[in-house]
Amino acid sequence: MLKRLTRLVAGIVIAGSLTALVWAQAAAPAWKDQGESDIGLAAGNEKDPVKQLDLLKKWEQQYPDSALKSQRTLMRAQALMTVMGGAYAKTDPAVLDAGKKAGQDLENNFKDYFDDSVKPAQATADQWAAARKTSEMQVHLVLAYIAQAQKNDADAESELKKVLTVDPTQASASYQLGATILREMIASKDTARYPEAIYSFARSLAVTGPTALTGQPKTSADSALKKNYGNFHGSTDGMDELVKTASASALPPPGFHIDSIVDIEAAKEKDHAAWAAQHPDLDFWENIKTALTSQGDAYFANLKDVGFPPPASDTYKGPAMFKGTVVSMPNPKQILVSVDNVPTGDALLKFEDNIKGDIPAGTALSFKGVVDSYTKEPYVLALNIQEPKTDMSGLPDGVSFVADGAAKAKPGAAKGTSKAPVKTAPKAPAKKAQ
Repeated sequence: MLKRLTRLVAGIVIAGSLTALVWAQAAAPAWKDQGESDIGLAAGNEKDPVKQLDLLKKWEQQYPDSALKSQRTLMRAQALMTVMGGAYAKTDPAVLDAGKKAGQDLENNFKDYFDDSVKPAQATADQWAAARKTSEMQVHLVLAYIAQAQKNDADAESELKKVLTVDPTQASASYQLGATILREMIASKDTARYPEAIYSFARSLAVTGPTALTGQPKTSADSALKKNYGNFHGSTDGMDELVKTASASALPPPGFHIDSIVDIEAAKEKDHAAWAAQHPDLDFWENIKTALTSQGDAYFANLKDVGFPPPASDTYKGPAMFKGTVVSMPNPKQILVSVDNVPTGDALLKFEDNIKGDIPAGTALSFKGVVDSYTKEPYVLALNIQEPKTDMSGLPDGVSFVADGAAKAKPGAAKGTSKAPVKTAPKAPAKKAQ
């Protein structure tokens, strides 16, 4: 990470250019006296930035109202930049501390060091603005490096955000910001910050132009985005839209949010709960299907000879009959219906007597029965209808039930299936929202 950050800064030591600006505007320095000339020239000729800072401080103390005050201010900024730059890519604690102290001085007094009143006379307004912007960005970048070298991710995050405030197009800074926030999140176990890190990775890929990522850095950023977005969101759905959103701003806009896996599941559960409250019979039917298809015969042992739907209770608040649509009549004693919008049918209604009359596909029926058997693939639950006259409604006029060998249809319902004792339905495991 530190190596990548190192490559962000180009020309961190700007001492040479600043020195030229300082003395070019003072071809004939207006020294107050020989004393000022001696100390001023000594400061200008000193190559060691630490010693130069001491001379500049002495010069300021002795000649606070010098005619070369603006040049002196620029020289101090130059020396501080050099000390700060000396800490770049270093790990020695003393060097890092000195660089941090110089960088904080520049950061805290930047407006004074680069005020328009300090601008060299020969520099245009555009040149001065560019120098100020580059210098400010470099200050924050070096302080970010120092913070990371000192294992201080909070300060590194703060400085990287300042870099992006100065120059929002710094794609590498966005990538490093994402990585920094990710480390902080792991250390604090605060997963609420995941969207911030993900946004920064997306932003690093959204930047175009001369500061855009290329080559291996771009590959790394792309990998980081896909991995972390997928881990947090559960899939890459919406990731491309996020990159487009991130193209508008270097930092997340107010209220920025990415749905986590937990958010998505909670929404599904909420939606399912609302649906279940409106359709308790279908919810019960789907829960039974889930239990049978996942647990098979072990669960079916609890359902054999159970009356469906069960009596109204705290666990079942639905109607006394299921509703279904006729799919077909497999044989004269069976009607295949669809309860849960299954085109091939998911309930087989079985009768002791033969059905006389036509029951067209699509006929809406209501029914209750006693569980007889099931198949897992395709899923079908078979119910014995004991008393068609009372346990069903919706049959077309003229449909009746005739016992085997009977000469004519029995009025109303047949004697029905032989009645096994009806058991109480067990509570089905709650169906997970899809």
